Amino acid sequence: MTKFYLVRHGMTEYNLQNRFQGGTVDSALLAESLVNARKVGQYLVDVDFAKVYSSQQKRAYCTAKEIVSQFSEPQPIHKLASFVEYNFGDWDGKLVDEYINTAEFKQMVHDPEHFDAVKVYHGENYADFAKRGRDTLEKIFFETRKNQNVLIVAHSLIISFTVKTLLGVELNQVRKQGLLDNTSVTVLETNDFVDFTLPVWNYTNFLKN
Repeated sequence: MTKFYLVRHGMTEYNLQNRFQGGTVDSALLAESLVNARKVGQYLVDVDFAKVYSSQQKRAYCTAKEIVSQFSEPQPIHKLASFVEYNFGDWDGKLVDEYINTAEFKQMVHDPEHFDAVKVYHGENYADFAKRGRDTLEKIFFETRKNQNVLIVAHSLIISFTVKTLLGVELNQVRKQGLLDNTSVTVLETNDFVDFTLPVWNYTNFLKN
């Protein structure tokens, strides 16, 4: 059984300001996020990871560094260009409140399957986005021996849309099932990259310690 441990990065300045924070922008982690990332590391300290990956974006990589700092043995972090966050195009870095009442925003949230992101803001269509995430996990799965644990630190949308569509959830239902909290842990399991189970979703209880 291969287990993917998927962790969302810590809260950033853009998260606090409620800005779009996709694949083309970055923002500094809050001080409390560094503390919480170390709590993730303490929670996962007894898991034997074959490899550790991170989105190449700074907020994810810095979170990953704090996590592995808690491990008893040093772990190299492999950066993934293909697992960066969803590309909001022209909206990236803008305040969500500027767009939240528009028809385009409402379709993006409620009907991503038919939303033309390329036309609306020169962004990434959701079907292509979810496939990018699935292809990345599939590549890691076949490069890693079976019965191994893999840690990946990334972003809310890329983890949510990748995991849920692998489980057979339709694009329009992913957000309705809820997205991920900062520094949360999700575990996806598979033996063959055909059938999947989700024993852990958006777990954050360890942050209370």
